[in-house]
Amino acid sequence: MDWAGLVEAATATDWLTYLGTADAAGRPHVSVVATGFSDGSVWFATRPSSKKLRNISENPQVGFHWPVAGGGPGELAAWGTAIVHPTDEHDRIWNSGIFTYDLAQFFGSPENPDLAFVEVVVERARLMGPDFTADRYP
Repeated sequence: MDWAGLVEAATATDWLTYLGTADAAGRPHVSVVATGFSDGSVWFATRPSSKKLRNISENPQVGFHWPVAGGGPGELAAWGTAIVHPTDEHDRIWNSGIFTYDLAQFFGSPENPDLAFVEVVVERARLMGPDFTADRYP
């Protein structure tokens, strides 16, 4: 599976997915995020006070899970390293086209102090098809 195939599989399912994080002690946390994509990275916006962001500051290794749903090609999972972008990059990210949904609906504007952008550089992914064959990225 190439990057375009990964994005196609993720977006065929839903614009929401599950994000798994863990704190420094390894305690897991799962939350729902709305994702965006750029070459080799999955993005999401969140609040700086969120449990997911606190976990990422302690342990940047994360996982995503897009379950089998709708017209999707199967169950997709991806793993990578999260990078929290500084506030001076918010305008650029907000206007980049990475997100296909209206960020203003949730955060108002890129100047919102209660906004954080997270980029996850994808290191590996697996798409499990309905016939239980796996396709991997990279």
